[in-house]
Amino acid sequence: MKTPKCLIIGLLIVIVSLFFIFVPLKKYTYQGFYFDTYIKVKFFARNPLKAKKTIKLLKGEFERIDRIPVKGIKAGKIDSALVHIIKGSLKISKMSEGAFDPTVDPVLNAWHYFKEPVIPSKETIDSLLTFVNYRKVVLIGDSLFFPRGMSLNIGGSAKGYALNSIRNIFKEMEIHSALAESGGDIVLVGRKKGNNDWLIGVRHPRDRNGVIGICNLSDCFIATSGDYERCFFIDSIRYHHIINPETGYPVREMQSVTVIGEDGLIVDGLSTALFAMGMNRALEFVEENQLEVIIVDSSGKIHSFTERFKMGNL
Repeated sequence: MKTPKCLIIGLLIVIVSLFFIFVPLKKYTYQGFYFDTYIKVKFFARNPLKAKKTIKLLKGEFERIDRIPVKGIKAGKIDSALVHIIKGSLKISKMSEGAFDPTVDPVLNAWHYFKEPVIPSKETIDSLLTFVNYRKVVLIGDSLFFPRGMSLNIGGSAKGYALNSIRNIFKEMEIHSALAESGGDIVLVGRKKGNNDWLIGVRHPRDRNGVIGICNLSDCFIATSGDYERCFFIDSIRYHHIINPETGYPVREMQSVTVIGEDGLIVDGLSTALFAMGMNRALEFVEENQLEVIIVDSSGKIHSFTERFKMGNL
């Protein structure tokens, strides 16, 4: 009696599955320059074919997202990725009552996006502030509407969108232990090898190689906005890219804001929003919304609102 073909295939599948169960986890890495910053990814897998496919999917996704415009976005038809990011950005704008406002783009443009030491005149800033109002943005399907003279900047939430996409790929590929970092924003999938929490250092805003403390984290996102990311000095005064949408000038009450949460896009945007609010309003917002946040104020004092953060080094 011949063994049915389907039974042989079934046995082969079982044998291969058992093989990979007992194969030890191996670390795989990938990095590249996307979204104006370095992306670093590491994950653990047993199946090298699955790992290779995962890296291919990640690379393709990075290249897709890298083509999305983040500044100077005009009204009109937009693609599905922009629809998603703008919806999320407007949600954060509403949550923060305008502390996060993607329509601040014309003002940032006047500052040359803080890529060179240029200080626009107060008259210029005041005239451009008339175009800053997220409430005038209307999104219907894939059509974006707002008054002439306005433009959008999604730089404060695009990296978070990218990290959400990375997490989705890991879930699709059944990768249960992974970390990806994009310019201060991090996604953590599961726990690290050995079933321990990931130990994530929160950068010291005045020491590039130092940390203010360590977070014990798993299965979440963590994003930091700091006055050191894009800045210049004139007459010993630091001018940085996180501006108050009401005044058009950099906020000086904080050095960095770190937010921990379950959605990369929201966490990314909230770290910017809290910075832009200033200390008093930010502290009230954190308490009202029960957020996990670490703030370093302008004097260097650390304000922690999460039990998962411990001050000091490893």
